[in-house]
Parts: sequence; C-alpha cells; structure tokens
Amino acid sequence: MAKRVRIGVVAPGAPIEPAVAERVKLFAADSFLDQAPEIVFHPQCFYADGPFAGDDGARAAAFIAFAKDPTLDALWFARGGHGSCRMAEAGIEGLGEAARAKTYLGCGDTGALLGGLYKHQFPHIAHGPMPSDITLAGGE
Repeated sequence: MAKRVRIGVVAPGAPIEPAVAERVKLFAADSFLDQAPEIVFHPQCFYADGPFAGDDGARAAAFIAFAKDPTLDALWFARGGHGSCRMAEAGIEGLGEAARAKTYLGCGDTGALLGGLYKHQFPHIAHGPMPSDITLAGGE
C-alpha cells in the first residue's frame, strides 16, 4: 500500500480561519478519496497579531518546525500577506535535508519565501493556489 502524503500548512503572512482549514481538508477528502493527503495545519495559521498570523518570530518558528519535520512531504503556505517577507531570511537559514526534500507551494506575497528557497537551491518549489483560495470557490 502506498504511503499517504502528508502536507503541512503554515501561514508566513496573514492568518486563516479554522473554518477554511476544515473546508480544505473536506475538499481533499472528497476529491482524492482513498488517496487523499493528510493536511496538517500548524496552530500558528490561526494566530492574529495585527494583519499577521502571529508575530515575526512565531511565523518563522512555525515555518522552521514544519520545514524540518521529516514526517511531512510538502509545505503549503496558507495565505499570502506581506508578513512573509519579514521572516523569509530568518526562516530559511539552517534548514537541513528534511527541509530540502519537501515540495513548497504558495503564491502572491509568499513569493519572497519561495524566492529565498530557490536562492538556497531548494529543488521543489511551485507557485500555485493556497488554502485561502477555497473561499473564492462558489462565488464567496
């Protein structure tokens, strides 16, 4: 039996609501059925510090923890927000092999973080939809 893909989600910029996380998990389960990935939202995704998902340190710590977690296959950025550029350099320094093996997905303002990963020669980087984009479906 194939290993179930595990995707970690962090919010390097703006927060998301817990209801968004639940909708994303349900969408994955309904769309992929037996091969649905396990999507793990870091609690930091729901923090609020002004327009950001926690202060710079909390956002960097969540990113580093999930990037270094060898049980996660990918890291998905929950939402854009200019806060990601405020922690990008600190978040990338010192990441090891478990972080290099992951795929990273995001777009918008998380491009600062994706660009930093690219600069440090991380091989699996993609621009694409984020969990917050589920709110765009169905005319919401």
